[in-house]
Amino acid sequence: MSKQANPAIIGGFVLGALLLFVGALIVLGSGALLRERIEVVTFFPGSVQGLNTGTQVHFQGVPIGQVTKISLDYLPGVNSFRIPVRYDVWPQNVDVMSGRARQDARSVIRKLVKERGLRARLESISLVTGQYVVTLSLNPRLPPPAETRDYQGAIQVPAIEATRDRVEELITNLPLNDLVDQTTGTLTAIHQLFASGQLDQAVSSLDQTLTQSRLMLQTLNQDLPPLLNTLQQLLTHYDELAVAAHEQLAAIAPAVQQAATNTAQLSTRLEQDWGPLSRSARSALDQASHTLATVDQLVARDSPTRYQLDQLLREGTQAVRSIRTLAEYLERHPEALLNGKPDAGSR
Repeated sequence: MSKQANPAIIGGFVLGALLLFVGALIVLGSGALLRERIEVVTFFPGSVQGLNTGTQVHFQGVPIGQVTKISLDYLPGVNSFRIPVRYDVWPQNVDVMSGRARQDARSVIRKLVKERGLRARLESISLVTGQYVVTLSLNPRLPPPAETRDYQGAIQVPAIEATRDRVEELITNLPLNDLVDQTTGTLTAIHQLFASGQLDQAVSSLDQTLTQSRLMLQTLNQDLPPLLNTLQQLLTHYDELAVAAHEQLAAIAPAVQQAATNTAQLSTRLEQDWGPLSRSARSALDQASHTLATVDQLVARDSPTRYQLDQLLREGTQAVRSIRTLAEYLERHPEALLNGKPDAGSR
């Protein structure tokens, strides 16, 4: 008859195995099971190829968490897809350098997203393997995001477009066909230029131009020293002329100063004599005005003097006519000066 197994021994073995299993998990997982974790989610635009579950999450190169799930959501309302990437953030990996009481880590993350521009981005860690990690960074210059709600209990951190996506968008938007056509046309024009011989002519013309320039420089080098000597002599003569002019100005300066003094004295004297002179001139003008007024009165049509002058002119005219008649008679009868004018009956 076989001996019955002791249940206590079996239970001890099972309990020991469980303790060993838990210890192994703790050691191998570096305490991940007992670590405080904050669930965060980011909806990355574009592709997440190269990002795997278990990949570390960095903040400026410092590991602070790891990716826990990558899924795909279909949105029937807009008929499109989005890719939520869930990852844990470990508050124990961030030392708070402040004497204040410890704040709630979830509240701090939400505050950083709203006020300090906390954003997530996919960055490459190896161009060979094409692996990517999630990198968190602060971008204070970015505008605050619209109202972000938690996604299935996870804090939502907005995403920044990855460099890979920007490059792909740039390449996609490039007009490659136009660039190829332009490049082909440019190469064809270059080939035609070489084949036509114009380039050889241009090089020959350039060589002639350089030869002429070299000859011109040689001529200039030959003519430049005499020109510089002449210029030096001219400057020397100019200096001598300046010295002589300075001496002559110094000699005539007293005379100029005396002339200025005399001019000032003459001006002062004219100012002093101007008053009596102006009064005399004003008196003469008044007298002339009075005389002109008197003459105007004399020559007026209704003045007695004008009538007498007209009468005198008429009588003078008659006298001139009588004298002319007498002169004509004497010219015809000069004997009348001796005999007198004969009577009418004696004729």
